[in-house]
Amino acid sequence: MDAHKNGTEEQRMDYRFENTVGGKLVAKLREELCEVIEVDNSMLPESYRVASGSRTLAEINREHNRRQAEKTASIHAERKATKDELIEIYAEKVANGETLFEEGE
Repeated sequence: MDAHKNGTEEQRMDYRFENTVGGKLVAKLREELCEVIEVDNSMLPESYRVASGSRTLAEINREHNRRQAEKTASIHAERKATKDELIEIYAEKVANGETLFEEGE
C-alpha cells in the first residue's frame, strides 16, 4: 500500500499545469488575446513607441524578448572579453616566470 501511495505522490510532484490539455489551451488563449489587445503609445516608454500610434501586446512582448536577447548576448560577450583579457595577462606572467597569485590571496 505504501509503494502505491509513494508512486502517487511522485506523480503529483511531476504534475505541471502547462503540460495538460487545459494548460495548453490557456497558453493558446493568452497568445491569441495578446495579438488583439492594442496598447496606445501614451502607455508605452518612448523606446517602445511606433509611428502608427499603438502596438499589440504581442508586438511589445516580441520587442521586449528581442531586446533581452541582445542584452544577454552583450553581457556574455563582455564577460568573455574580460576572461580573454585575464588569460592574456596570466599567460604573460607565466611566460615571464612570475607567480600568478601571492600567498594569502
